[in-house]
Amino acid sequence: MTEPQPRAIDSWQRAESNAAEWMRYWGFSDARTTEGGADSGVDVWSRRALAQVKFEAVQIGRPVLQRLVGARGRDIEKALFAFSGAGFSSHAVEYANDMDICLFKYTLSGAMAPENAVAHAFLQRLDAQRLATGRTRAATGGDAEYGDPAARAVVLAQVATGLRAVAAKRSAGEAEKPESPGRGRLGCGIVLLLTWVCLAVKLGSFGNKIVMAVWIGVSLALIVSGIVASSPGVPEEESPESAHPGVRQ
Repeated sequence: MTEPQPRAIDSWQRAESNAAEWMRYWGFSDARTTEGGADSGVDVWSRRALAQVKFEAVQIGRPVLQRLVGARGRDIEKALFAFSGAGFSSHAVEYANDMDICLFKYTLSGAMAPENAVAHAFLQRLDAQRLATGRTRAATGGDAEYGDPAARAVVLAQVATGLRAVAAKRSAGEAEKPESPGRGRLGCGIVLLLTWVCLAVKLGSFGNKIVMAVWIGVSLALIVSGIVASSPGVPEEESPESAHPGVRQ
């Protein structure tokens, strides 16, 4: 998800919707604003977080944060956020650090800035998680949609074993037959496919999608053309002499 775009914060509704959008950007994908006046100190709700948003010209004090903690109740696993356009009092900052509440000050364009140690630590953890995710995707060729690397390696190993068995059986059965262009293309295609499978198993990744598609496409094309070329053809027409060996002109 991309960082929220600048917007004019000229009402409490926009302040709340802006806060909800930032929370979604931070990983709380279900963050949404609540019904005004009936939230008991909660302006933005998520299954994993609660937030209070103030659109006022005065700093947020400790009582506002205390109501936010009270709204969380016994569900202490939920993260707490407080957003203010005017900042927070020193008592509020001290209380927020003690109660693990993230404090953020927003600008008139909607940008967010951390206002206490808890908020700074939260952003640092978020950056570290995203960096680790980016490195994982880079190491696996960006193919996270293909599933768990360990399971993928098992499947690829099974495919490689099967292809080796097919190639060995075909080679044993045709050892005494004269070589033909069809069998040559078939063998080349199988070798290419096996090479790609072995590389994928070793690296734990299918690699670049375009390279994968071209490689497999060429391999399958060679295999199919080899099978077609190796298939028995229509017998050649017999010559008159072979049809009537006892007759000479």
